[in-house]
Amino acid sequence: MGKTLKQKIDEAKERGIHIPTDLLEDENIVGVYGFFAIKEDEEYCFYIGKATNIAYRLLGSSNGHVYLYLNNNYSKLVPQKINEYLNYNYEIEVRILDKIDYHDTSFSKAAHRLAFAELQRIVQYQKQGQCEFQMPEGSGAYARKYWEEHYKK
Repeated sequence: MGKTLKQKIDEAKERGIHIPTDLLEDENIVGVYGFFAIKEDEEYCFYIGKATNIAYRLLGSSNGHVYLYLNNNYSKLVPQKINEYLNYNYEIEVRILDKIDYHDTSFSKAAHRLAFAELQRIVQYQKQGQCEFQMPEGSGAYARKYWEEHYKK
């Protein structure tokens, strides 16, 4: 039998990753979350994400950010960054930044509201020189190359 959500949160905490315990509530939390690397007075946001079930996005067995890290799978950006910061003696803190009302008559409107909230937070932190490893959905190598050739300052 698999581990409970509480067991996964406790295991993460033992490894230096602090996850909000309000994720243990029965209701899915829809919203925007952030990963922060913290050491003494230094704090750096390295990833902003969105999910219709934040607990599952962090700890779910298919592709959860923290689940992958706890299982030594560093094939994705977030587990790589968690590993990197922990190796430099940072603590990792996951924060729920915005809870989004996902109720609507239109899935498109609800999904866009969630995506927009995520994008606003990414832009907020990038203005502070943080969250720089993240790429927007749909931007690949060609888009980067074109930007470098035509728009890079």
